[in-house]
Amino acid sequence: MKSFQNILIYGLGLMGASLSLSLKKKNLAKKITGVVRSEKSKLKGIELNIADEIFTEKQFLNQSWNQFDLIVFGLPVDLTCEKILLLPLNFSGVITDLGSTKKEIIEVVENKFSTSHNYISSHPMAGSEQTGLEFAKDNLFESKLCILTKPKNFNEVVFVELKQFWESIGSITIEMNASEHDEVLTYLSHTPHILSSILVNWAYQNKKVQEKTDSFPFPLTGGGFRDMSRIAGSNPEMWDAIINSNKKNIIQSLKEFKEEINKLAQELESGNSKEDFWKEYFNNSRKSRSKILKLKE
Repeated sequence: MKSFQNILIYGLGLMGASLSLSLKKKNLAKKITGVVRSEKSKLKGIELNIADEIFTEKQFLNQSWNQFDLIVFGLPVDLTCEKILLLPLNFSGVITDLGSTKKEIIEVVENKFSTSHNYISSHPMAGSEQTGLEFAKDNLFESKLCILTKPKNFNEVVFVELKQFWESIGSITIEMNASEHDEVLTYLSHTPHILSSILVNWAYQNKKVQEKTDSFPFPLTGGGFRDMSRIAGSNPEMWDAIINSNKKNIIQSLKEFKEEINKLAQELESGNSKEDFWKEYFNNSRKSRSKILKLKE
C-alpha cells in the first residue's frame, strides 16, 4: 500500500475524526491535518488528540492544498461540492470524500476535471446517530463496507491506492456507479431515516402518548421502538444535505411506501383478509430482512 506523508481530513465530525483515529492507531500516515469549523471544536480535537495539527476553516485559508498527498472531505454533500471547486487542477495527490450521496459530487468532479484526475468518491457505510468528534472511534470502519464511485477520467492507479487505503483500516470495498449508489441507498439508508423521524413525530403527536410519556419518569417504550427510532437522532444538517441531493429517488420511494401502507390499511378495513394473511406478511418480511442483511435463515 502507498504510504501517505501528510493527510488532510477536511471536516472532523464523527466520521472524519474516526478516520483520523483509525489511521493513527495503525500508523498509516506520517502526519494527519484536520479542519474544523469552530475554535471550540479545534480545542476539543486537540484535547482528544484527534489529529497531529488542527485548523479552523478561517485559519486554513492560508494553507496550500498541494502540501497534502491525500485529501478527504468529511463534510455534508453540499459543502463537499463547494470545496471541490477550490482544488487546484494540478493537484497530484489522492482526493476522496465520505459523502452519502454521489450524483451531485460526481457531477461537480467531472465538471471540474476535464482530463485525467485523482478524485475517487467514497462512502464508508459506518457511523452513528451521535455527532461530533468527541464520539469518534478508532475502530469505526473495521469490517464495514466502503462503496467506491469512479468519475470520468479517473486515474486507475489512484483507484487502486484508495481501495488499498480503505482496506488497510479494515473496510471491505466494492464499486458502484453514482446512479446505482443513490437509488440503492435511498431504500437502505436515506428513506429509512425519514421513516424513523416520521415514527417518533407521529407517536408523540398522539395526546395520550404525550400525557403518559410526560408524566412518567421512565420511557414507556420497549426495544422495538428504541431500535426503530434510533436514527431519528442523527445529525440534522448532514441529513438535510443528503435528502436535498437525492430528492428524485426519495420522492419515488416515499410514494411506494405510501402505497404499501394504504394496501395494509385497506386489508384491515376490508375485514375479510384471507386466513394467515398477517402470518405470511411477517414471514415474508423476515425473509426480506435476512436477504438484505445477509443473515442465515
